[in-house]
Amino acid sequence: MKPAVARIVDGRLFSPNFNDYYAARDPVAETVHVHIQPADLVERMGRARTFTIFEFGFGAGINFLTTGAEFLKHANSNARLRFISCEAFPLSSALISEAHASAAVDRTLSQKLLDFYPPLVAGIYRRLFASDQIELTLFFADAKTALNEFVDQDSVGVDSWILDGFAPDRNPEMWDTDILANLQKCTKPNGTVTTFSSASIVRRRLEKNGFAVRRIEGTPFKRQTLLATLNKPGLSGTEPPTKTTIVGGGFAGTATARALARRGVQVRLFTPTGTVGDATSGIPTAVLHPRLSASMDVPAYFRTQTYFFSVAMKGYPLPTAMSGAVQLTGKNMAASRLKDISYLLGEKWAQWMDTRELVELTGCKHDHDAAFFPKSFVVEGEKFCQYLSQHPNIQVDAQELTQPILDERTIYATGSASLLGDLADSWEVLTIEGQLDTFTHTNESAVPRRVIIKDGYVVPNQSVCKVGSTYEYTKWEPGLATSTNLERLHTVTKWKGWTHLRSFRGQRTITSDKLPIVGQISPNAWVNLAHGSAGTASTPYCAEILASQYLGELAPLWLECVEELHPNRFHERQVRRPNPFHRLRR
Repeated sequence: MKPAVARIVDGRLFSPNFNDYYAARDPVAETVHVHIQPADLVERMGRARTFTIFEFGFGAGINFLTTGAEFLKHANSNARLRFISCEAFPLSSALISEAHASAAVDRTLSQKLLDFYPPLVAGIYRRLFASDQIELTLFFADAKTALNEFVDQDSVGVDSWILDGFAPDRNPEMWDTDILANLQKCTKPNGTVTTFSSASIVRRRLEKNGFAVRRIEGTPFKRQTLLATLNKPGLSGTEPPTKTTIVGGGFAGTATARALARRGVQVRLFTPTGTVGDATSGIPTAVLHPRLSASMDVPAYFRTQTYFFSVAMKGYPLPTAMSGAVQLTGKNMAASRLKDISYLLGEKWAQWMDTRELVELTGCKHDHDAAFFPKSFVVEGEKFCQYLSQHPNIQVDAQELTQPILDERTIYATGSASLLGDLADSWEVLTIEGQLDTFTHTNESAVPRRVIIKDGYVVPNQSVCKVGSTYEYTKWEPGLATSTNLERLHTVTKWKGWTHLRSFRGQRTITSDKLPIVGQISPNAWVNLAHGSAGTASTPYCAEILASQYLGELAPLWLECVEELHPNRFHERQVRRPNPFHRLRR
């Protein structure tokens, strides 16, 4: 997406295209007077378990920051604010930062928003704030697209709408008849709409769709603003489940447990030993990095979206090592493609580097170009799982299952689909082995200064490098995995003379299309598995998708992409051709 054409004029954000200012000189006070006070948001948020606001026109995020700050002051400690917003013309991060600097916004919320403000790529982005109490879901899309997606996915509904785009005579698309008609369909009983616009066309359309409209006279910022309250029964959602069982204590299991626990669900987490992160997910070193490819199809889009969501966890107190990773060009990533990706994402997310800059950053001589991803980071698998499972709503129990649980709602987030038996018979999955190796060198100059990605990864740590990981579709001869990783190290560092210290071996399940399997497979069974080698990024994101679906909420991914993750996709493909993994299964 192209950034909005905007600039600061007389201390205020101004849009030449719409010939209007984004907000008043005191945008925080404007939010309070136009939206928070008329809709009685402070009192309503204070007594809700989950409160949902949907805003049209994110702009610089002032409404979000102001409402979020009020929520944190007045809501219960176990309450949750869902703030959903859409923006068809996103501002650049630099302009938003400038707008925040001159406004009385909550600095902690502002900094987190700016640190992980999405790249200008169309999509649905989710960010968590204030120990997960506040959930921002930001559509980079027009209002009609965003609202249609919400209607298709969400059955929980909206408590309060904030209509804050430019005026109807300057931005008619946002005030379209179909859009305003859709509001009523997903508004909770007594839900409200607040807007600065008192145009007669807006009043009539709201009244026609079941809202009692009242003009608020004489605000300090507008001559009149509107408060509309639904006077029809409204959307009455079903009671969400309050407890569930999850099978699996690795990345997928603990991430899914955390995603549900933060929503107030009581989780029993079953693992064979009563501990977490002690199988393949106990890998001592894993890199949270985008799994880039030269492709533009759904798997490639999905992988970048996993990164944009999961990398924001760096804001948590995670046991992470060195930040930033260097992606080298190579046979699987042409320089032109990687350069395009770097410029598309912007320098906060990716920085294109020439050969000289690469040598300065890594300390290694390379004949490649590269991109530096400053938000990538290293995770210790066992500690990562332990952190995710440390929540008062999660109880970890020792339980080794030999067959599925049939009489209660259960989520299977295991390393293998074998436990599910016939339920997984048509799935195109294969369990393969892989290896991570640790090497050391007598010359400290041989150790790179940064994580390097090229057909695998090299993670430096003082005098050692951890190199991985192999993809062993068939049984490899002893020593082949170590020699393969050593050759990767030679290629990346250009140094010989490395000494092997130790190996870590594990198994992971992959699918024929390289996408995980996420969704409901029977009335009581759900799955989040088959993440292959991308689990550090994909498991938290898929956990968020699954938890959203589990509770009838909007997921942070387009519905058409969510459906690409569903287990049914394999059965549909096998109508046309056989399972390609049957001959490889062990």
